[in-house]
Amino acid sequence: MEDAAKLGQAEEVPENQRIQPATGRGGALVERTSTPGGLALVSPYHTHRAGDPLDLVALAEQVQKADEFIRANATNKLMVIAEQIQHLQEQARKVLEDAHRDADLHHIACNIVKKPGNIYYLYKRGSGQQYFSIISPKVRTFIFYW
Repeated sequence: MEDAAKLGQAEEVPENQRIQPATGRGGALVERTSTPGGLALVSPYHTHRAGDPLDLVALAEQVQKADEFIRANATNKLMVIAEQIQHLQEQARKVLEDAHRDADLHHIACNIVKKPGNIYYLYKRGSGQQYFSIISPKVRTFIFYW
């Protein structure tokens, strides 16, 4: 039991490792300690000193460079997206043109049964009517002009 009582008691902590209460105008804040858990995470000199005005200028320059980098990065990504949109528009236009051509070909007059794999020739009469035939232009010329 004495061991348990000793464990519950706080060990003597050096002055630089003690928890400092942090109270402000709005109420209690998170306690500050320079060595949480006995480990120094950052140099207290760098975290508690008054800053050099030139450091503020350097910080402002870094923030400005970061803003420029973010703006350039976003612009590049948007340009890639714009190029992709243009490519998709071209593909959509081609699909619509192909569909329109296929619909036109499907509605052309034909006195034969169309079968996949066969070659059909498209002709246009003087009246403007279009029709399919299985006779090639070379054979047709030979037949009609012989």
